[in-house]
This record gives sequence, structure tokens and C-alpha cells, in this order.
Amino acid sequence: MIKPSTDSSPESRSSWYGFWGMSVPLVIALLIIGIFFLPDSFEGSSALWVFGGRLHPLLLHFPIVVILLTTLFVVAGFLHSTFSQPLLIKSMLLLGCFSAFGSIVAGYLLYASDNYSGIQVQNHLRGGVLTGLGICLTTAYFFFREKKYKNNTKSPIFLSLLLVTNGMLAYTSHVGGSLTHGQDFLTEPLTQIFPTRQVALKPAEEMLVYEDLIHTILDAKCLNCHNENKTKGDLLMTSYGNLLKSGKSGKPALIPGNPKESELLIRVHLPEDDDERMPPEGKPGLTTEEISLISLWIEVGAPQNQPLPEFLEDPAVAISFESLIPKVQQNQRRMLLEKEAFEEAASSLATLAEELNVHIERDPEAEGPFFRLRMKFPPRRFSNEELLALEPYFMNFSSVSLASADISDDELFFIAKMKNLQRLFIQKTRVDGSGLPYFHNHEHLETLSISFSPIHPGNIFHLLNIPNLKEVYVFGTPVKPEIIHALQAYRPDITFFLEEGPLFR
Repeated sequence: MIKPSTDSSPESRSSWYGFWGMSVPLVIALLIIGIFFLPDSFEGSSALWVFGGRLHPLLLHFPIVVILLTTLFVVAGFLHSTFSQPLLIKSMLLLGCFSAFGSIVAGYLLYASDNYSGIQVQNHLRGGVLTGLGICLTTAYFFFREKKYKNNTKSPIFLSLLLVTNGMLAYTSHVGGSLTHGQDFLTEPLTQIFPTRQVALKPAEEMLVYEDLIHTILDAKCLNCHNENKTKGDLLMTSYGNLLKSGKSGKPALIPGNPKESELLIRVHLPEDDDERMPPEGKPGLTTEEISLISLWIEVGAPQNQPLPEFLEDPAVAISFESLIPKVQQNQRRMLLEKEAFEEAASSLATLAEELNVHIERDPEAEGPFFRLRMKFPPRRFSNEELLALEPYFMNFSSVSLASADISDDELFFIAKMKNLQRLFIQKTRVDGSGLPYFHNHEHLETLSISFSPIHPGNIFHLLNIPNLKEVYVFGTPVKPEIIHALQAYRPDITFFLEEGPLFR
């Protein structure tokens, strides 16, 4: 058996470092490969395995940063010799091996002990394993080549291995982001910058001030609360005529020639902590330019059909507002694309609803183009298979009612991927509450009905970690009233109803 020399000379120490620099990454690589031969799940997993698995979101950032920094230093070394630091690169490569191994092990424990499933989860795990193998092989080759060459960062094989590792890292990160935030999490913003569909927009010289500027601004900032389905303060803002009518305040949103008395401008100028301010806190408000444009338009009489070139004849007005036109056109493009996407989704969901024998319609309570799903009565079969048929459209749902459906806590994993879900009704199901942790990072869920479901008293405490939950219906569950009172005291922002509650809303 060959052992590294114990000689203390520099050459001997270099040989010793080289031996371990090659051996350790290769051993880690073999251990990583072994994950492919481990079981997909642990029966009766101990809490320790579950805890180890849930460290994965914390650990995964270390290898990502280390691999990217290593690549950055290697590339920078080509540009300037200052960045060519073999010792630093060796240290980061080894750190990348160890941190990748820790992240992969935690990811496997999460996958096997916490009942995760699905092709995307499997692809994420495989991508992590391949990324770990990539950084280990890159590190081993770096130390191997160092024996013969002084500057081994310029080796084509080393650079190829590092490039492949970065490619696998990008793929694994993308799949992980898709699992957490939805399949189009990374690509959705790019469709606005580089739209795949051509949208015909009016040239600026053909625009009308109200129809193409004012209405577009109001559509982007105000109509989510003031439309036919949701009319906050009894004020509709969907048309010019509606703006001239009064809401609950008794004042019209728009008084031509009088911006100071127009309720629209009064509300947007209120202090941010004022309950009457519009839009309310947490929603994007009108910019200074947009407020100035609306104010000036009202001041000149709020003409409905005034051409934009005529409005911009005054040089001072043109200088102030011409910069708004590209932004408005971007909003118009976005709204047209959203409308097309909604209509396509509506058509596909109508077909699916018929196949699955459920109701799917636009959600009248949602602030945006979302749908609600509800069972037909008497209820027909609806379980995991039917739920997964809707997976491509999970981001389109804001309300789901699966009362009396054949679902359990396993299905809550998929339902929690409906990131825009606001209301969930799962009364009279097999849910015992062990799947509620899937909603711990859910940003929109506000209403939950679990009435007449076999909720385990210990699992009810998971509700405390759902950040924006406001209403919970718990009638007919095994949870005792004193536990409900304790929950209410701990989270006074949640109202617990000891009644069955609505089937959907």
C-alpha cells in the first residue's frame, strides 16, 4: 500500500497535499454516488432524520457561493495575474466538495424522510448529486495536474469540468426554484422583456389621453380593487363614465376641471398610515409622474377623447410626460399578454373541469385574473390523480374547495404549490394536519376550513406558522375548545370559528 511520505521537505509536503487533495474529493464522490443506491423513503422516520433534512435550505447556499466564487477567480486570473491564486482556488475547491456533500446529504434526508415525491423533486436531487460529482472531479483533477504543471487553471480539461459543474449547478438551482416558486419563476420576468408573442400597440401619435394613458395607469394600480367583481367603497373605475359616479364617500372619483375636489387625487395624497389612503399599504401606488399627469388632465377638463399629440402641444407638458409613454406601453403589452394567457388558461381549464367533473370559474373575489375550483354535489371522485391533472395551472388558482374529496395530507404538498391560493376549504376530508407545514412559507393563504376533518390536536399548532392566515373553521374536529382558545391567544390576528363555515367563498 502506497502511503504519503512523512518527509518534512517542501517537495514532500507538496506531494502529501497533492495526495490528499486528490483522494478526499474522490472519496466524497464515491459517497455521493452511493446516494443513488439508497431507499427513496424511510418508513417511520425519526425526528432526527427529518431535522437533518430540513437543514437543506440552509446548507444549499454554501456550495453555490463557493463554486461561483471559484469560477470567478479562475476567470479573473486570465485577465490579471493578481487573481491567479492557486492556494485560494485549492481551498475553495475543497470547501466546495465538503459543502456540496453536506447539502446533498441533507437534501436526500429531506426527500426520503419528509414524504416528498414527484418528478421535479427527483430531478432536483439528481441535479444536486451530479453537481457534487462535478465539483469533486474538478478538485481531484486540479490537484492531480498540479504535480506536473505550475499553472493548471488554464487546462482545457479543468476548465471543461468547472464549466460542466456550473451548468449542473444552474440546472439544479432552476429546478429548486421551480419547486418553491412555480415552474416559470425564473423565466416569467423575461417574457415581459423579450415577449415571445408580438402585441400590436398604438403608435404614440394615435394614442388618446384617457383611453391609452389614464385608463392604463388606473388598470395597473387601481382596478384590482375597483372592478365589476370587487368594488371597494362602491367605486367602479373600469370606464370613464364610472369615474364620474360617486362611491360610498358621496364624492365622484373625477370632477372635470377640479383636481383638488376629485376623490381619486384626494385619496392618493393622504399620508401612508391613513386608512383612507389609496392604494392601501403594501400595494404599488401611483408615481409622482402619474399623479401629475392625472392632475393636469383633470385640470384641463378631463376630456375623454383628446388625442395625445394635442395634449402634448405645450412644450412644458411634453417634457414632463413624454417619458411616461414607454412605461405605459410596457403596461399595455403586459396587460394584453395577461389577457391572452388568462383566456387560454380559461379554455383549457373549462375542458379539464368537464373531464374531472368539477366547477372551475373566474374567482370574483380575487384581485387579479385567477380561478376558483369547487366540487360538484353530490361529490364525485377527486383525489391525487385529479389534483395532479391541474398541476400546470396551479399558479392560476386563488380559491379551492375540495369538501368531501378523497384527499389526505399527502395532497397538501401539491396544494401548497398553488402560490396564489387565498382560500382553501378541505372540510370532511382525511386530512389530519400533518401536511400543514407545507404552508409555512405560503404568502397568500388567508382562509382555511378543516371542519369535520380528523385533525390531530398536536398538528393544529402548525397553523401558527402560516404567516398571513386570518380565518380558520374548525367545527367538528377532535381539537378541544381550550386548545383553540390557546391558539387564538397566541395568534390574535387569526379568527378561529367553531362552526362548519362555507363550502367555498
